Amino acid sequence: MIDTEPIWVIGHRNPDMDAIASAMGYAWLLSALYEQPYTAARTGEINAQTAFALARFGAEPPSLVQDVYGRVGDLIEPLEALRRGETLLAAVQRIAATRHPVPIVDAEGKPLGLLSGEALFASLAAALSSTSVLELARGLDQKVESVLDGSGITLRANERIRDVIGQVLRATQDEFLVVDEQNTYVGLVRKSALLAPPRRKVVMVDHNEPQQAVAGLEEAELLEVLDHHRLGNMPTAMPIRFRVEPVGSCSTLVAEAAFEHELRLPTALAGLLLCGILSDTLVLRSPTTTARDERAALRLAEMAGLAEGQTQREAVENLGRDLLAAGAGLGERRAEDVINADLKFYNTNGLSAGIAQVEVTSFSELTPRLPDLTRALQALAENNKLALAMLLVTDVVRGNSRLVVVGQERLIGSLPYPRLDDGTLDARGVVSRKKQLLPTVLAALSQAL
Repeated sequence: MIDTEPIWVIGHRNPDMDAIASAMGYAWLLSALYEQPYTAARTGEINAQTAFALARFGAEPPSLVQDVYGRVGDLIEPLEALRRGETLLAAVQRIAATRHPVPIVDAEGKPLGLLSGEALFASLAAALSSTSVLELARGLDQKVESVLDGSGITLRANERIRDVIGQVLRATQDEFLVVDEQNTYVGLVRKSALLAPPRRKVVMVDHNEPQQAVAGLEEAELLEVLDHHRLGNMPTAMPIRFRVEPVGSCSTLVAEAAFEHELRLPTALAGLLLCGILSDTLVLRSPTTTARDERAALRLAEMAGLAEGQTQREAVENLGRDLLAAGAGLGERRAEDVINADLKFYNTNGLSAGIAQVEVTSFSELTPRLPDLTRALQALAENNKLALAMLLVTDVVRGNSRLVVVGQERLIGSLPYPRLDDGTLDARGVVSRKKQLLPTVLAALSQAL
């Protein structure tokens, strides 16, 4: 049942290093503080940087949770079924014991129907009205399948409740058979449970905008937000804990919260949070970096045991160099994978933009890949009805970027970056999507007529 599930701590879609690390760190911290089962989750595949960090510190990735929609399987009551060939006497005994209709299945566990108390009584009415004990015995000796009409609705455990609720409302039955993907009986679900299902509980980290959140968030119970981005949050029915601060990484906020409660982070988790900071701040060189990020990074380096034989600063620099190298480069990756690995959507003035970012060690990697990257951006724009779709290609060695952009020409022309001969825009000095590029893009969208 859903009420036994943990509280999910989830980062944004297309999770980057910071989204994974902050989810893992905050789930650990909340579990330690509140003694409840908080569990880290991710909404997509891990990227190369995150894979490197997990391997470096010997950690497993968090659970993959693709959505938090309520599903029929969340509400199953695993009531034991009767097999074909069993008698109505067994059904009478089962109904008397459970006060539920009796599921009837074949030898392979496939459901044949649901035998209700009303149907059972109707099938025995003649025998019950008779004064002959022999007649009653004959009635109770009937096979259970002989009194089934097979007209009831069967639901699948993996179906979303929202997709079946109309069918459920129109049905006259109060309980429904539920099957798995192999059409094997797994339990019953009550109409009353489907009409008022409990909601999954979610804590959002490293984002607060609905379009970046796990699918189905509108059907979940949002408990808390911890973030370092602009505000774009959705309304909640009840007050929640909401903390958004202007630091370079959400992992910094998690680390600070642990420090404030005088908790020492496990070695591996300290290392992952450090990687979250280094990734989001480009090893503390991004304009989003604050003194708080630097202090947290140095303290986490000590907790992660990285300072042996070197200073904390050297340990941070060395780890950061290896981390960025692990995630940098276009390589032979499909253009769609390059774009989707770190992609975020933004809306303003009724217009939408999708901004992806990839890190390289030289712009020479970009030239041969421009045609397929452009085509992938065009498909992204068409599929998501975007006014702008762009890929920020950042040279992490030289601290510059180029923009591959498709969309409305008047919007592209309003961006303050010169166009180069290959059609890309020269975003010299831009390395931060959040602090440097996004305000410019949102300004262009907000001024569009």
